[in-house]
Amino acid sequence: MELPVRYREVLFFFYYEERSIREIAKFLKKKESTIGSRLAKARALLKEKLEQEDAENER
Repeated sequence: MELPVRYREVLFFFYYEERSIREIAKFLKKKESTIGSRLAKARALLKEKLEQEDAENER
């Protein structure tokens, strides 16, 4: 399971480095709204991929 880098990096900074959206935006030189959108999309993609893997494992 692999997410595109633009989504992996925001998940990493937000959850593993415990950075705020503001800090991530400053570091990546992006708008806070962009980081918020990427974080939301990353969560949705991760959920979808995990559900897909779970369904495959149930077969």
